[in-house]
Amino acid sequence: MKKLFKQLIFALPIAVTFSCSNESIESNSSTALNSNEIILVPNTAKISTEQSLRQNNLNDSNSDADEFAKLIASSLKDKEFRKFLKTEANKKFDGDFDILVSKILDESVGNQKFSEKIKNNSPNGYAYGRNIVENAIKNPKLNISIPMLIEKWDDTKQIPLVAMAVDADEKTTKQIKAFDSNGKVYLIDAKNEPNLPVIVINNNERMNYQNDKKNNLKSLRTSGNYEKITWLQCPNLSEIESWWYGAPEIRFDGVVYNDNFSAAYQAFSNMEYPNNRNQASNGYTLEIWTQVQNLFIWNFDGNHGPDYYIQAWEIDDDGTTQTFQVNVTAGTKVKDNTVSGGASFNLTYKAQDKRLKGELIHYTHPTPSTIGDGSIQFVLEN
Repeated sequence: MKKLFKQLIFALPIAVTFSCSNESIESNSSTALNSNEIILVPNTAKISTEQSLRQNNLNDSNSDADEFAKLIASSLKDKEFRKFLKTEANKKFDGDFDILVSKILDESVGNQKFSEKIKNNSPNGYAYGRNIVENAIKNPKLNISIPMLIEKWDDTKQIPLVAMAVDADEKTTKQIKAFDSNGKVYLIDAKNEPNLPVIVINNNERMNYQNDKKNNLKSLRTSGNYEKITWLQCPNLSEIESWWYGAPEIRFDGVVYNDNFSAAYQAFSNMEYPNNRNQASNGYTLEIWTQVQNLFIWNFDGNHGPDYYIQAWEIDDDGTTQTFQVNVTAGTKVKDNTVSGGASFNLTYKAQDKRLKGELIHYTHPTPSTIGDGSIQFVLEN
């Protein structure tokens, strides 16, 4: 009986440490600066070793970005700095929880500029910090993001890891290097989403983001109604956009044909930016920006026929330019109707972009209609 009692006593702290309600963040946290502040270590992270860094080819990663990430991590000891980052990320200047570094260098954090704050927090002195910042900001896309769980981050006492993903490749990267505010180095699983907030240093994917959608109509499709996408979902989001990039960037390209399918033209190319990863994964109805709920309205020329091809992409905008040929050939079956003639058109994309679902929409295509595969689903209406 005494033996059993001792076992229960020793087991109790473990149960208390790892149990939590659904309203709180699950954490493998360790005490940081004092009893009121903790470093958040996700369950997908582990302390790195020289061997693990070599195995993941991380010893020779981007040194300027590495050192910049360390400066940010060290600065997180400052509660005021943490609040600043959370506030800036929540502004969502590009529709995601991103902070373009070039835009905040002169912003005030307390009584110092952001750039001066992180230079002064260099463990190797101000001059070293200044050199790191000057080199890092040569990258115009340098970005600080909080890609997930920002709403659960208590910046008054929780200190996230800072991951460096500037050189990460969604196809090949297995582990991402990360730093805590005390200088320890971790490896975070690149494929599985962490269970805690992580601050990420990466390249901004939304440099051309535009929040004001404009309605520039030409003649409408033969039905006389708007063509629109009213609902969108990425059911297997991790396959098309890694967690460290936050929400996906979805592009829709459209190709139209003349009446006898002997020629094809590009009719539209439009971007959609889900607000966050949860929205993209769970699916959402698109915002009301005209009298109807639209992603965009197709622009059709009066000489075009009533059929079009729609192609969805997840855009990373990286790598060499590629082409994808959209073909319609005589005898093609579309919803039990035969398309006659033949025409093709080349759509362009980058090597790191992901080609998602594409489909020829014949004029007899039912509406509304769900188009999709395992990576994307969207509802078309006219």
